[in-house]
Amino acid sequence: MAANSREDLRTPGVRSQAAMVSLVRRLAGHSVTRNTLALYGIQFTGYVIPLLTLPYLARVLHAQEFGLLLFSQSFAVWASITIEYGFNLYAAREVAQNRGNREALAGTAAGVLGAKLILLSGFIVIISVVGLTVENFRQHPNYFVWAILQALAFGFSPFWYFQGIERMVGAVLVEFIARLAATGAIFFLVRAPQDGWKALAALAAAGWAMLLIQMLWMYGELGFRRPRRIDSVRTLRLGWDMFLFRGAFNIYSSANAFILGLFVPAVQVGYYGGAERIARAVQGLTGPFTSAIYPHMSRLASENAPKATRLAGYTLPLAGAAGFVLAGVLALFASRLVLLILGRDYESSVRVLYVFALIVPLNAVNDALIMQWMLPRGMERIVGTVTVGAIVINVISASVLAPLFAYIGMAWAILIAETCKLTALIAILLRRDLIPGSIFRESKSPSIELS
Repeated sequence: MAANSREDLRTPGVRSQAAMVSLVRRLAGHSVTRNTLALYGIQFTGYVIPLLTLPYLARVLHAQEFGLLLFSQSFAVWASITIEYGFNLYAAREVAQNRGNREALAGTAAGVLGAKLILLSGFIVIISVVGLTVENFRQHPNYFVWAILQALAFGFSPFWYFQGIERMVGAVLVEFIARLAATGAIFFLVRAPQDGWKALAALAAAGWAMLLIQMLWMYGELGFRRPRRIDSVRTLRLGWDMFLFRGAFNIYSSANAFILGLFVPAVQVGYYGGAERIARAVQGLTGPFTSAIYPHMSRLASENAPKATRLAGYTLPLAGAAGFVLAGVLALFASRLVLLILGRDYESSVRVLYVFALIVPLNAVNDALIMQWMLPRGMERIVGTVTVGAIVINVISASVLAPLFAYIGMAWAILIAETCKLTALIAILLRRDLIPGSIFRESKSPSIELS
């Protein structure tokens, strides 16, 4: 009987099943898997929880005030990039490549903090100009003040540290609790159209709570080191290419409601912004995996490039396929989603969702190429240049299409920018003989290697 059992274990079918069980156990216990789940937690708090408040706010505030709220939130995200500067990517990669070296990590934290304090002067200039020139904020200063506070909380966030050390579960739990509290505050405080600024205030307060807790946590592990000017300037210089990428990316991924509000009334921003929130929630389902694997791929690219290449052979097609599936879901249920989440007053938003259904797969492929292939290989300067080109196309397209077609024109401007960006990325990779499709020819093993 024992001999038969040993013989069974030698059969191909049993060995294959044993290998599959072993692979599943490895994947379940791997840091990438844990961090992916943690980032899906962020996605839940950042997109799904707000979708609980979106139907309430859309109905209580009505399109005019709802559009003003989305306009202000969009500005907060865009302005925060002035301080965040791409460190969520650059510093996360630095931390991932120096994990275990506490001295190097403390130096990175000091350099990033010093750089952000220098950037604060630029942030002050921007908000001064916007406060004096943007009519929506001149008429509604309470929205402007809370948007500034929310931008500061976003900009100084140290989440890059937890992402880099691939230990994000605790940081995500902090964000979940803070955003859940903000959600409860919104339901309690916002009762009439004139209360829209209170929703912004609740979100800003949650952002500051997250910032303080995560800062104390990080410095509790590393110890606080006073930033030196020379290190801060060096960090700024090294992070410049990431800043170009992140800044431009956020312009047409998060700041388009703000751009649209410069051309059309706030009510039309409400039609566009409501649909954008729904689309981003669906589109963002591919983001956590891409973000979780980024620090891992960065470490592999520096330590074992062939293994990083083989891993990308599985993750890149997976991200693209997921984007197409989500696009189909969005297009199929567009009318029902708008009716359920926004209400009957936002029927105009359905057409915006149809355009976003075309954008979703483009965005998924672009993100995968950049986060899983190009940035881990140190190609941030190229990515930054392409992304700046995309933002120029986005702004030019918006300035032409938004005045003519309002919220639909804004959605088409994003589609044009994403299409041009994908075309440019593929052209560059082909020219350098780095097109990710070649990884299938390089891969010689069917096993997925994460370690």
